[in-house]
Amino acid sequence: MDLQLLATLGWQELPMLIFLLLLALVFFLVIRQNQKDFLEIVAWVNEEKPGS
Repeated sequence: MDLQLLATLGWQELPMLIFLLLLALVFFLVIRQNQKDFLEIVAWVNEEKPGS
């Protein structure tokens, strides 16, 4: 990796980096919540299956 590229980053790129970090955080939270919802649905379906 070219370290000179990192050294040339100025304050102009800071908002873009902050935006990308926040976007990554949102994706992480959405995927985590979807996983929790999926597991909840699977548990609900398995709970309903034997009783029908």
